[in-house]
Amino acid sequence: MRNRNPLRALFATAAATAVLAAAGSASALTMTIYNTDGPLPAGQTMIEDFDSIHASGDFTFTGDSNTFVRSGLLGLDPNVSAPPPGDTTNYLTVVTNGTATLTSAKGLNQFSFYLGSPDTFNFVTFTKMGGGTITLQGAEIWGAATGDNGNQGWGRRVSYNFDGEAVSKIEFSSTGNSFEFDSLAGTAVPEPATWAMMIMGFGTAGSMLRRRRTASTFA
Repeated sequence: MRNRNPLRALFATAAATAVLAAAGSASALTMTIYNTDGPLPAGQTMIEDFDSIHASGDFTFTGDSNTFVRSGLLGLDPNVSAPPPGDTTNYLTVVTNGTATLTSAKGLNQFSFYLGSPDTFNFVTFTKMGGGTITLQGAEIWGAATGDNGNQGWGRRVSYNFDGEAVSKIEFSSTGNSFEFDSLAGTAVPEPATWAMMIMGFGTAGSMLRRRRTASTFA
């Protein structure tokens, strides 16, 4: 593990908030940067790791002809692809003018991915349920005031909380070589039935609490 400077340690424990315009209104996006690729942020599950776990069910993941999966064991492919630091598994590379897309039928409340050797020409675009997009470029993706652009020794898990909104599509694109990442994870929007059960649970708990308070009052 590399030594961490105070700035890196700060990003590992604190969240940076960005307010961005989307569909004519302001949308808040809370970002947390982790120094390593594991464990996953609380409440998130793996969606696509390009190895044994592949997007399924409510999720799909596709890439155009300018994207490809590559093994981290192959090491650096100069001017084409650099494995995210410490990643010896398969990862995705998006080369010039390429786009890879993760879609969620029911929406995501949170999303994270392991990002390596980020560049100013990398883009992430979030599409909200019902429309409206938020696009992050370069340092906006990893929340850094100063960049680690092109640093092949830089790797972080970047996590986004959509602050009450749901995202149906996430696009990863690049206008240069390359955009490398791995291990897409997230928290799906609960099913309506799940919400109903949660509300019933809260109601039951509240009723029990009121009964306890009543019993205590009259004891």
